[in-house]
Amino acid sequence: MPEGLGLPLEPWDYPEERKRIVGEALERWDDRALEEAVWAYLVRHRKKPDRLVPEEVGRFVRWLALQGRRWPHLEAGDLRAFLLEAKDRGFPGGPRGPLAWLTVERARRALRYLWPFLDWAGHPLPPHVEYPPRLGPLVHEPSPLSEEEWQALWRRVEEYTPAHWRPLLKVLLVLLGEVGLTLKEAVGLWRNDLQGKTLLVRGERLREVPLTPLAQEVLEGWLPLRDYLASHQPLPYPNLLLNPSARKAKERPLDLEGAKWLMKEFTLFAGYGPREGRRTDLAHRLRWRAIRNYLKAGYPREKVAYWTGMRSLMLRGWEG
Repeated sequence: MPEGLGLPLEPWDYPEERKRIVGEALERWDDRALEEAVWAYLVRHRKKPDRLVPEEVGRFVRWLALQGRRWPHLEAGDLRAFLLEAKDRGFPGGPRGPLAWLTVERARRALRYLWPFLDWAGHPLPPHVEYPPRLGPLVHEPSPLSEEEWQALWRRVEEYTPAHWRPLLKVLLVLLGEVGLTLKEAVGLWRNDLQGKTLLVRGERLREVPLTPLAQEVLEGWLPLRDYLASHQPLPYPNLLLNPSARKAKERPLDLEGAKWLMKEFTLFAGYGPREGRRTDLAHRLRWRAIRNYLKAGYPREKVAYWTGMRSLMLRGWEG
């Protein structure tokens, strides 16, 4: 490439230079320099780098310094010990503990990037250092919507006002409660993703999902109104879910915030009450209803986890 064209290279783009920089940072446990190096690795190797990763690496490095460790003389259980201590006392330099298990789990997941980062930097972790499994209990126990609750919600849709939201509400309920999608996946669907008895789900986990008879009926019943709304645009939107409201956003794609607002409003209208001690989010319980029904229909757990994108299903002992 001629000089002056393309992006300028940085020290991180030269293997010997980044090995030197990271090596010096490891010798003195320079958390700031290592956070910068981790971020340089992420932006070069991940489409959507997680900004939490450098912060968690910095916290772990500060903990190692406080323990008197010297690189590369780490102990096998250092990462586990760091997380358990953080659960009780908080992260070094951060808020005091005890911390929620969800916070500890986020840190554990972020620190999995230590291994590929240090390989990239030319300073691999000692082979005996262990990456611990999930340390705490599952954050949210499965709490599928009961069939009585589902029927009650379905009846209330016909009474929801203003009435122009009713067809779209039905679509959202079946996409979550019959198909097992998230709200984010639902609003990301295109019209052409509806392929008869199956639905192509894009999002982060591309997959083809079968539709129940109720889901087919509701989605096919939505298409005439959806196509009517789309016909008012010079270049019709390809999205499956279009806004039917009489407001400024009419005929535009329903975004995630709009879907959350609609579900919240309908939840209040329907008088939905959470179970004591269980997760209260209606969308979550709708998805677990779909999972329960798939399993009751005899589908293998692996296939249900694939269809719903609920990979944690493979770690649970829940049978529905």
